[in-house]
Amino acid sequence: MIRSLALICLTAPALATAAHAGATDVIDMHILPGVDRFADAADTLAETDCDPPALRQGFAGAAQAWAGISHLEMGPIQDQGRSRAVLFWPDDRDATARGLRLLKAQGPDALTPQAMAKASVAARGLGALERQIFDADAQPCDLTLALADDLAATAGQIRDGWHDDFADQMRHPGQAGKTRFLSGAEVDQALFTALMAGLEHLADQRLGRPLGTFDEPQPLRAELRRSGQSLPMIRAQIAGLRQMAAALGPDPMTDAALARAQDQAAMAGDPALADLDDPSARFRIEAIQTSIRAAITHAQGELGDALGIRAGFNAADGD
Repeated sequence: MIRSLALICLTAPALATAAHAGATDVIDMHILPGVDRFADAADTLAETDCDPPALRQGFAGAAQAWAGISHLEMGPIQDQGRSRAVLFWPDDRDATARGLRLLKAQGPDALTPQAMAKASVAARGLGALERQIFDADAQPCDLTLALADDLAATAGQIRDGWHDDFADQMRHPGQAGKTRFLSGAEVDQALFTALMAGLEHLADQRLGRPLGTFDEPQPLRAELRRSGQSLPMIRAQIAGLRQMAAALGPDPMTDAALARAQDQAAMAGDPALADLDDPSARFRIEAIQTSIRAAITHAQGELGDALGIRAGFNAADGD
């Protein structure tokens, strides 16, 4: 997935220093608890028998836990394409349906942990599980359980990767054996980029894709709409981004914009965003998008200045 990422550059030379307190707070208060929650939620789903109500509840927990950290596109989440294996979206060509048909046709040998780890990412993760759990004709159950086990394995790799190595790489950049980041400034840059990319993805994709245009809303493009998780995931990501921004550094204007977005999302109605042809419902979702874009503007200035980071736009954006 190609995102409209901000180009980030440092305004001061990168020096080999420890990560500052804000970066450490992001790691300890947002990232590590977040990956733990996601791994726990995925484990809960994997431990659930083929009971539809329990599966739906477990799925909702995993989807929302993922949304709360999905903006952390670095390290263990990004490595080996794990973020796409967790959720293949957007899926404009319905690759998930084709991938699931192929898995079913291949039979039990395709459902071992080793085989699932090598399967197409479109046929894995939350998108595939949603089809299995929420589509009435989505048997067999052994495929659902194999998908849940595979998701739990991926979530465990993400959790272990952060706890076992990547968090320390960020806490102690440039030290012996910790060369993923060479300075505290590089750590700040990576975290700030993740925050900005997450805000942009939320505005342009999670909100923007189903909004479409006023004349042609696109609710069928909403993320995980079959399970009614579109709006809950938006709420979960706003909360995660607000927590991350607050930990990274004092930024009252960005925090106010994200608080406003949280309040607006709490008042939005249809969990699947299926009512976007209703002008009043559309206005509520557009208001969230406006608040997120305000947060982007404030963070680029206020938070970026506080961290010594200057943000400009990718030339591909046309800005």
